[in-house]
Amino acid sequence: MNTDNDTLHAPTPSSMMPAGRHDSELFRVYALILDGITDHVLLPGKKLTESELCRQMVCSRNTVRGALSLLAHDKIVDLQPNRGAFVHVPDLKEMQDVFNARIEMESMILNLLSDMPDLETRLQPLYAMIEREEQASDSGDRVGWNRLSNAFHVELARLIDNNVLFDIMNTLCARSSLIVAVFDAQRHEKRTINTHTHSEHREILDLLVNGKRNRVVKVMRKHLSACVERLERKYEAE
Repeated sequence: MNTDNDTLHAPTPSSMMPAGRHDSELFRVYALILDGITDHVLLPGKKLTESELCRQMVCSRNTVRGALSLLAHDKIVDLQPNRGAFVHVPDLKEMQDVFNARIEMESMILNLLSDMPDLETRLQPLYAMIEREEQASDSGDRVGWNRLSNAFHVELARLIDNNVLFDIMNTLCARSSLIVAVFDAQRHEKRTINTHTHSEHREILDLLVNGKRNRVVKVMRKHLSACVERLERKYEAE
């Protein structure tokens, strides 16, 4: 399993989790598996063999089992009795539930951000992230683009300084990445890059900076709803 963590310095879902967890051997294995799944290296439905994971990650079987249990709790992996662990395969309803949850949560996040002081200064790192997202899009770097696109939404949540909200958003975005992998695989399509995301992300930041509270919420809801509609069309085409 190989995920390039240097891809345009794009943050993985695990790298954005609380720093205190990074020192744990259990977290190290959890992170490697999670990032392999969200980078679409470990594809939906793939069996995750304990012995193979132990060999690749140089760790004990107990550590692998613990990591798989945590991933099952986060709905990233399925543990099936007498069969083992498999990368989770979301269905249409789960896709709709995850993205509808994101629509409501991210609308709330934008409203909270609109009331924060020095918002333009706080948003500068996200403008830089959008620049890297555009570079990834232009160069055809699917992994880097996927990481940066998800990280944009997670980093908006980080600015609220609410650890619970941040953890929920990180998990929802990881599940969103898995969902995209599933629906692309169902159509047997080569995964393509949505070249519009970085411009839409920049519009969201510009509206926040200019105090357009109602408009920015509408743009975010449209941005996420378009993902739902695209995935629904793929499902219906099966």
